[in-house]
Amino acid sequence: MKVLVISLVTSPERRASVAQKLGARHIAFEFIDAVDGRLGLHPYLANYDEKRFVINRRRKAAKGELGCYASHLLAWEKCVELNEPVVVLEDDFEMTDGFEAGLAYLDQFTDKLAFVRLEPLEKKLVLTSHQNAQFKLVKQLNVGMCTTGYLVTPQGARQLLAHGTRIRMPIDLYLKYTLIHNQVMHALVPSIVYPTHADSIIGIDFRNLREKGALLALKRFAFKMTYALGNLTTNLVNGLTRF
Repeated sequence: MKVLVISLVTSPERRASVAQKLGARHIAFEFIDAVDGRLGLHPYLANYDEKRFVINRRRKAAKGELGCYASHLLAWEKCVELNEPVVVLEDDFEMTDGFEAGLAYLDQFTDKLAFVRLEPLEKKLVLTSHQNAQFKLVKQLNVGMCTTGYLVTPQGARQLLAHGTRIRMPIDLYLKYTLIHNQVMHALVPSIVYPTHADSIIGIDFRNLREKGALLALKRFAFKMTYALGNLTTNLVNGLTRF
């Protein structure tokens, strides 16, 4: 299974670390040149919907968030181009000893899957699709927020791209909001990837950027309730009717 690593061209130390980690285990990989949102040069950045982003997050998007979002879109495009499942990693990942075994386990199900979270679950509300002595494949009824490592299939990538090129929220919130893309969000247990929490260009204190106002608060509450109920319904229906 091909491994794609999202990384800025201007981050040679991170790239060297990635090459060392994967090379030491003889895992072939390819870099996806990440979009630097601070430069504002990529066409996807023109899809930023600031009004909706402010409603969803009570603040404007950080430049790094926009670049991160666009970079994952590029990874999904690559998956569709290759027409095969891929593993997408951000360059601050670490692997467990079970990384290769976990991917081998998932390989038998890729024709049935859209997206599989490879990092630790934040939310424990799940339904089991399959398990063996070592791993369990579960459906997330409450999808967590992080994109350090995941598997995406061509059928999943097409649907995520079809509904997600307009940037209205951070990429992990888009994935959480299954009401929008209607994909079953699986996870592998135990996880085989975890974040190192290395310094990030997105790593700023958003609390000081939050906008205030009664109208904004009312709109945000309405959107949150709509998404919460919609996600719960979507996840329950998909969880009970799909693999």
